[in-house]
Amino acid sequence: MTLNKSQLITELREITQAGMKDCNDALKEAGYDLQAAVDIIKAKGKNIVSGRSGKIASEGRIAIATTPRGFVMVEINCQTDFVANSPDFKSFADKTAERISHSVNEGRPFDVSEVEVDRAELVSRTKENVVVRRWWIQEVGNNKAMVANYLHGNKIGVLLTVLASDENVLAHPECPSIVEGLAMQVAAMNPIEVSPYELPPHIVSRQRAIFETQLRELNKPEASWPKILEGKFNKWYTEVCLLNQESIIVPKKTVKEYLSDVGKSLGGEIRVVNFIRCQVGEGIDKPQEDFANEVTKLI
Repeated sequence: MTLNKSQLITELREITQAGMKDCNDALKEAGYDLQAAVDIIKAKGKNIVSGRSGKIASEGRIAIATTPRGFVMVEINCQTDFVANSPDFKSFADKTAERISHSVNEGRPFDVSEVEVDRAELVSRTKENVVVRRWWIQEVGNNKAMVANYLHGNKIGVLLTVLASDENVLAHPECPSIVEGLAMQVAAMNPIEVSPYELPPHIVSRQRAIFETQLRELNKPEASWPKILEGKFNKWYTEVCLLNQESIIVPKKTVKEYLSDVGKSLGGEIRVVNFIRCQVGEGIDKPQEDFANEVTKLI
């Protein structure tokens, strides 16, 4: 669907939380290319909310169920928070997670048709659209790996996998709570990847373009760019890479430093392999709010 100018302004404001005038100016500068306008807002430091978290446009909840060697996580969406918190909706979410777990146990893919009867009945009772939007399966293949899960309320869920140097490390009584703490870190701080080396090239290139735009607008001599860019990237890594973030468990230490200390206390090493973070409604467009009067003045 092609958005008109007023819709583009409202959309950009929802993504970045920048002011209406800043959004209007950025869209004009970008030739009304929404993604380019987001980058311009970022480059000028006008945004408040990171665009990578998506727009919470739909309500719902996350459910997690166990498998023999890990967990499954599913996001179920509805239209209002009232329904999302109802016993019927919670029961349907939990049942769907269990159905996915059963499919894992049986060695076959899960199909949403398996819960269609229950979904249709829930729609009939709540008078709201209900969608089984997405799900994940996270299992380990050997005794040196462990999967932890963390659910923040019913809106944010995390599955995180670690690999230890030997089985004795994972057998330590403190290990499960340590790994769960890492999952909690992911839920709270929303990293993109485990380390800078795993960041997708297109995301790094896009961020470099933003930084270079900032330097160009500040009239910084190009000879000084490499050193400044290095500093900007290192700071950015502390925001988007798990290992580079400050630990919420041990403040003033990075997660990488915290894991190093933990490894020594457990008699080995623990390495984060990967993580999955789900936030309800992430990336779904929500109904446009009425900013018509304010937008009309700008266009």
